Amino acid sequence: IHGQIFALLKSVVNSHSLVASKKRKPDKMVNYELKYGVAEVAKILEIEKQVIKNMAYHFKEYLNPNANPETGKIREFTVEDICTLGYVYMYWEEEPDFDNIRYGLNANEQFEYPYSELATKAKPIFREFSDELMETNVWMTGGMAECSDKLTLAKSYKKAGDSLIEIGIDDETERDIIYPAIYNYRHAIELYLKSLIKKEKQTHDLKKLYEFVKEILTKKIGVEPPKWFENLILAFDDFDPSGTTFRYAIPIGKDEMFIDLVHIKKLMNWLDESIERIGNRITELNRNEE
Repeated sequence: IHGQIFALLKSVVNSHSLVASKKRKPDKMVNYELKYGVAEVAKILEIEKQVIKNMAYHFKEYLNPNANPETGKIREFTVEDICTLGYVYMYWEEEPDFDNIRYGLNANEQFEYPYSELATKAKPIFREFSDELMETNVWMTGGMAECSDKLTLAKSYKKAGDSLIEIGIDDETERDIIYPAIYNYRHAIELYLKSLIKKEKQTHDLKKLYEFVKEILTKKIGVEPPKWFENLILAFDDFDPSGTTFRYAIPIGKDEMFIDLVHIKKLMNWLDESIERIGNRITELNRNEE
């Protein structure tokens, strides 16, 4: 048994999978609540369900109360419980040395490496709200944190592109980030344009979107878009007409071209400011028409 659990923990360290050679079908439902039944814990630790129950009984004081519920109620384990059970199983045998195991548990060795890797395996990347999470490095999405505003989303992609471009400016050898950097800018432009169009356009064609926006500028606001504005959009459309070139590394079909990182970042800043001014002007005109 010692060899088995050692091998399991070793595989967590080396390949981030408890059993690298085994392939399982993904679970149908993601465990967002972080409450695990006996069967789930048994799968994570690669041991029999009865062993889980036996360990839970003998070390109940180190587990949450629901791990040993009243008769008729379902057992529920936490992520911390999984680490604890993983540690216990490391030293589990026909006649376990309970005092020795408790000594380690009292020292919180179950929450140290490599047992802490069991928690990484168990936790989903998206989790339900908890006060505990607010004290860690987290972002929020969904619910009240849902982003449905295209301009806000465009600014987010532009900001991500800025961050990557700044890395390239600081170190020109970081050439492997050019595709995600340019893709973020390309997608930001698409969202910027769509934020100005009242009726949703199901297209990734920047040239078509620009034509809609140009019509708004000339007919509704009465101005012609500046040349740099048009050139920026059409250049992205030329290199990536369908939004897949920089996303999937589809061959561009052109000779080698250079990208001036400082220049493209400056133009994207100009675009961001211009789109915001245009949006405000459209809102003002619509308000006057009411």
